[in-house]
Amino acid sequence: MPSFKRDYDSAFGKISNILYHYGITENPRNLRFRFTLCLQEFFDSIPQAEWRIKEPAFIRQSEAFAIIKFKEWIVEQIT
Repeated sequence: MPSFKRDYDSAFGKISNILYHYGITENPRNLRFRFTLCLQEFFDSIPQAEWRIKEPAFIRQSEAFAIIKFKEWIVEQIT
């Protein structure tokens, strides 16, 4: 199975720049860690025996969940 290719450094750098415009200074590495915590929340909500980490649909589902949680965190920071 081919691995998922992501440019996390660039993505979180862009998010950091956007937050800076709102007066919020965040290191891209801290944002990446925050996203990882959101992803961990998804896996914590499911028993490990039910993890299907080799299924692309499951991985997309976990990423979608983490993105929603991460966006919620960003909105909290801005408002």
